[in-house]
Amino acid sequence: MRASVYYLFICGIGLQLTLGFAAVVVDAICQIVQRHGAECQVHRVQTADGYQLTVQRIPSPRNQSCSPLLQPFVLMHGLIGSAGDFVAAGRAGALAFQLHARCFDVWLPNARGTTQSRRHRTLSANEAAFWDFSWHEIGVYDLPAVVERVLHVTGQGRVHYVGHSQGTTVLLVLLAQRPAYNAKFASVSLLAPIAYLQHLSSPPLRLLASDPGGGVMLLLNQLGLHELLPATSLTQVGGQLLCSPLLPTFALCMLITSLYVGFSEYPLDRSIFPRILETTPAGISRGQLLHFGQLINSGNFQQYDYRSTQLNLQHYGQTTPPSYQLKNIRLNLMLFYGNRDALSSRRDVQRLVRELSNCRIKLFQVRGFNHIDFLYAASAPQRIYKHIIQQATEWEINK
Repeated sequence: MRASVYYLFICGIGLQLTLGFAAVVVDAICQIVQRHGAECQVHRVQTADGYQLTVQRIPSPRNQSCSPLLQPFVLMHGLIGSAGDFVAAGRAGALAFQLHARCFDVWLPNARGTTQSRRHRTLSANEAAFWDFSWHEIGVYDLPAVVERVLHVTGQGRVHYVGHSQGTTVLLVLLAQRPAYNAKFASVSLLAPIAYLQHLSSPPLRLLASDPGGGVMLLLNQLGLHELLPATSLTQVGGQLLCSPLLPTFALCMLITSLYVGFSEYPLDRSIFPRILETTPAGISRGQLLHFGQLINSGNFQQYDYRSTQLNLQHYGQTTPPSYQLKNIRLNLMLFYGNRDALSSRRDVQRLVRELSNCRIKLFQVRGFNHIDFLYAASAPQRIYKHIIQQATEWEINK
């Protein structure tokens, strides 16, 4: 099994090397939005540490029935994903369109290093230094920069927030590290939340995590790779062909995906897989992968371990990385997890709920859902999104 996991991992690296890191730069997210008849804007946001992010915006419909006083929504994607995660399911199924239909102004950030956020004030994406980050930096730099821009452009005082997977992780990081930002969130919904990963059951991810700094990282060092799974013309076209619902290889695509995210009780619409591959994978840093591996192995939700006493002392003033102080988070939260999710397990989510001791939490178990059903399942609007919309609407009425 370990050999097969390394094979899949190396295949992705091989595609990366074959194309020489030529990234796809077309704004596929706005193309999808416009294809469904909605307006799409592109905003550039620079972080305090110099990363230049692309944020797509779907403004609220321009009609008199929509109130201009609604707080905007920020939807934050997960690992290897992008803003495309929230529009790929189309007008009838995607969260961004569901919110837009109810008059909300929707903002879709792309974290540093993803297809549309590969610029920096002084660094090139071809330099190793550009990729020297994990999801910690996305939480303490990217997310606050996006929130501040959204509030500045809209003139509103708070945002509604929905995060999926890593998009939940980075919000927890932001609020734990910079608790003043609690005041900038109106409602918060966390889909497939990731903080504790002790009971993760995904076979490929657990095997990769069992070899920290070993074979995979040695290979990356030898190849000089710091970016993983970028979007390239080859990966997009190859994925579209191999995962076409008309081909027998579609079953293999679904099997590989299910091994990573869990086996859903709700078969994915065969037509949606090629649409997902229009924007996924969008690229990550090796630091993001290592940091999540660290959570699996340690069982703790903590900052990045440099695996060096000297470096940990230099960064933290102690020999081990500090845990994130979740007691700093003081919000009303809704958490949704699936009982078929191979990443966000019931026991780990329940531990997160216990650690969020200063929050009022509504916890929903979604029967049959795996890790990506929250984005793409045909039943997600009725089983998940209606609760998100109801919470935001109640907040707007009572503000």
